Formats: sequence, structure tokens, C-alpha cells
Amino acid sequence: MPADLHVAPTVLAPPSGARVERDVVYRTEGARVLQLDVYRPPGDDRPRPVVFLVNGDAPEDVIATAKDWAVFRSYGEHLAALGLIGVPFNHRSGVDGQHTAEIAAEVHAAIGFVRGGAAAFGVDPMRVGLWVFSAGAPFGLAPLLQLRPDWLRCAAGFYTIWDLAPYREQIRPPVDEAIRRWSAVTALDSDTPDLPPLLLARAGRDGAGILEGTDTFIRRARQRGIDLTVLDHPTGQHGFDIRDNDERSREIIQMTLDFFVRNLSE
Repeated sequence: MPADLHVAPTVLAPPSGARVERDVVYRTEGARVLQLDVYRPPGDDRPRPVVFLVNGDAPEDVIATAKDWAVFRSYGEHLAALGLIGVPFNHRSGVDGQHTAEIAAEVHAAIGFVRGGAAAFGVDPMRVGLWVFSAGAPFGLAPLLQLRPDWLRCAAGFYTIWDLAPYREQIRPPVDEAIRRWSAVTALDSDTPDLPPLLLARAGRDGAGILEGTDTFIRRARQRGIDLTVLDHPTGQHGFDIRDNDERSREIIQMTLDFFVRNLSE
């Protein structure tokens, strides 16, 4: 996503009023300090469900402060206004294809840190949702779907990479092992446990690789009978939620927020 779009909020105007705790350090590794923000609803402090916002990938100098991009601040406010807790967080870059496991460990660390501090953050540690964007699925969602923890209640992906097979030529060896390990579509194998409700938002003008992998995931999910909601934006671009200021973008954002409320409130 181009850097000049990092100041753009969601096209569904974000509310205000969240209680925000910024720049909480969740992991330190040498000189690398990783931080997260916690967006809490106004009002009482009873334990609330939490949604972790997993951004995609970019060069290190671009992605280092992803939690501060306006899109993730917007979603933090949106979630808090609906009685949920939103947590965007920073992770390292994986554009060289060599650090997927390390980023996955950082995702786990962020989730574990907040769940471990549930009382301090006002979180219900057993009602967790994931919202992944773009290239966030291989490290942010695939491992958790392939071995689903009992606290993962639902997950959504916007214009994301559900299957790495279309990128075979760009993945360094061992190709087949990497594709299987880091593809969310692997979780649809018959020997994997039950999956949580999933939501997938597809942009019609997205890249060919993303669209091909998305179609594969949808087809296999439907064959297996997974609880999958598919939201199409036929004319949408990659990043439609900040780039395409139209009614369909706003509908998809609102329907996704409703999806989290519905599945995390039960």
C-alpha cells in the first residue's frame, strides 16, 4: 500500500471516544522494540472481547509504525464504539521472504501479551477475533487456523493472501513446504479441526495472485462446509476501505464490524 495512503482513515467515517493506551511495549528483542495500542470502549471496565488488527507487509522503514496508520486508528475507534477492544500492533518486515516464522512469533507474542494482561486491559481472553489485511494472512492467520486455539472465535481478511501457491516462483526453497505451512488454505484440509466463522472481503481489481488464491480458498471452504461469509467489491481496489470512497466499501466495513460483534458477543 503506497505510503501516502497511511494518513487516510477508513471511508466509513470513524467515530471517536475510545479510551486509548498507546505505545505499549509487548516484545523487546535486542534493539527491536515492538509496540501495540489498545482501544477500549468508553464506560465500564467489564471484560470485553478483543480484535487484533494484523497489517500486511512492506519494507521495514514503511511498516515500522503501521499501528499508527490512520486506517488502524480508525478500526480501533470503530471496534471500541461497538463495545469491543481493538489492538493494532507493529511487527517486523518480511518482504525478503526470510522472516515469516519470526513475524508469526511476533503475532503470537502480541496476542499472548494482551491475553496475559487481560485484567489490566479489560479483555476477555477467551473471546478473541483476528482481522488481517493484505499480506498479513500467511504469518497472522494461517498458523492459527491450522492449529486453532480455543480462544479464537472468528477471523476476517480484507484483500488478503489466502493461498501462496500463485506466488510459487517468488518463494525461495523449500517451495512446497513453505507454501503449505504459510497458506491459510491449508487449514481446509480434511484432517484439520473445526474452524471458526470466517469472513473474506474480495476486491475485484486486486492483483491476479491474490484473486486466484482467494478463489481457491472460497471453493475449498464451500466444499468443506465452512462457515464463510464472502463480501465482494467488484470494482474495489486493493485497500478499498481507504481508497474507494463508495457505498460498497462502507457496506463491507460495516458488515465486517457486525460480524465481529455477532461472533464475539456469544
